[in-house]
Amino acid sequence: MGMFTYFLFKTVLTVKQRPFYRAMMNAAKDPNLTQEEVLKRIVQTNRDTEFGRKHQFNGVETVEQYRNQVPVHDFELLRPYIEKQRDTGAEALTAEPVVHYNRTSGTTGTPKDVPITQTGVGETRQLSQLGAYALIQQTSIFTGKVFAIGGAAVEGRTSSGTPIGSASGLIYRQQSRFVRTRYAIPPEAFDVQDSELRYVVMAIYGLHEQKVSTMATANPSTFVRLLEVINNNIDDILTHIEQGTLPDCQISLPTVKPNPARAEQLRNLISKSQRLTYTDIWPKVKGVVVWCGGSCRFAVSKLRKLLPSKTQIIELGYNASEVRGTINVDIDKNLCLPSLQHVYFEFVTVDDWENNEQNFLGLHELQEDTFYYIFITTSSGLYRYNINDVVQVTGKIHTTPTLEFVRKGRGVTNITGEKLTESQVMEGMERLCSDLAIDPDFFVLLADELESSYLLCVELDSAHDPDTLTHSFDSILKELNIEYESKRKSERLGAMRYHRLPAGAGYAYRSALISAGQRDSQFKYQHLQYLRTTSLPLDTSSSTE
Repeated sequence: MGMFTYFLFKTVLTVKQRPFYRAMMNAAKDPNLTQEEVLKRIVQTNRDTEFGRKHQFNGVETVEQYRNQVPVHDFELLRPYIEKQRDTGAEALTAEPVVHYNRTSGTTGTPKDVPITQTGVGETRQLSQLGAYALIQQTSIFTGKVFAIGGAAVEGRTSSGTPIGSASGLIYRQQSRFVRTRYAIPPEAFDVQDSELRYVVMAIYGLHEQKVSTMATANPSTFVRLLEVINNNIDDILTHIEQGTLPDCQISLPTVKPNPARAEQLRNLISKSQRLTYTDIWPKVKGVVVWCGGSCRFAVSKLRKLLPSKTQIIELGYNASEVRGTINVDIDKNLCLPSLQHVYFEFVTVDDWENNEQNFLGLHELQEDTFYYIFITTSSGLYRYNINDVVQVTGKIHTTPTLEFVRKGRGVTNITGEKLTESQVMEGMERLCSDLAIDPDFFVLLADELESSYLLCVELDSAHDPDTLTHSFDSILKELNIEYESKRKSERLGAMRYHRLPAGAGYAYRSALISAGQRDSQFKYQHLQYLRTTSLPLDTSSSTE
């Protein structure tokens, strides 16, 4: 892609988004006022819906009244309203019709279809463009092509024809024709149903392009897995690139021009190193935009090794099917500003919520370096919605706290009072890998309530001593969690046990969960689970202390 096209893209984006960006920054000077206005707008717009009448929206003038009249809801409490509006068209949740359902697996694998109104679609598009504006003002990652992976915009339809699919796919498809020319993968590629074949198709489009400067997707493990597929199918992929063909996918896909020179270039690289990395494929890639927090940190560390040394890994921001929660407005400091002009936010400290104390706080009342459960109210019908996520305040933009995703709320195990968190386990594994110079392909720590101990399951192809792994990991967790240390010292919590997973176990586990209904593009490994609830197939008879 020529520099003229890049500067044209930058100019167009700047002209269109600068006023909205400035408005967002001005709103950050008074988050309390901004949030009150957002809540009033949402409540007044939907006061005559079934939900609004039941909860007396017409009498809501203040935040306190809203909290008194509307209890916290999870998806199952909202599901009857969602299904009634979907099946009958009644204004059950929103006065505005639902135009799309974002399908998400949540954490259980049971599909949840999150309603999105046209206003909600517009807000998501606006926030995505503001995120791109922040990136283009602070980095040069868009000088080449963008290799972005999303989901299928339409995976099905309701009985009335409303599409059900992916939020990322919907926004991807609705980009202008000019913007779409900057992307290496056409949105139709995300519609390929077979997951392995979809990776192959994306690889053909992507490897065809030499001048990729940006990689983007939600979960970094997607890029790790893609590279495995590339190396396992490299001969077929290069033949398709050479001949300008695509495999039979049962759907219509944009054509690929024959590119024998690119195919030969990649073959020469393979002859030297046997396996390709992203350093080989796109040596000038400048930035990778992905989730960096929570359980994704482990995948980020693996991805880092596959990229050119100067490639910047950039936090995407807090983003879910239910909400685009933050925008990364300071790339160097990783400060992610809440979408305070579109979403009404409430928070409860982790200690309060887990002790059944509902002391709700507004955005302007948060304290830095504190962990909170987050609750959202949106224009698309989620009212005081418990998304079961924990966030941390990392700083401020003007007087508005910036937020970082930490973990899912249920990412905590507690056998004897140790309250071990997934973030502690992730940090512990990072330290273990550094201390022992190991690089596991997959791991999970399982809380075994029957044995009052933890079972460390690791997929690792290098030689290692199980006792060293468990003793070292146990010692690290003692340093990270004083309650864990106390329970281990008192022997209320038994010694950690070990189970070696066979090669390919992590991928097989992922594939099984996706086949059971979890979304490929949104899949997150849970590295801390209870043994009694895990779906990871195990023969623990060979587990050792």
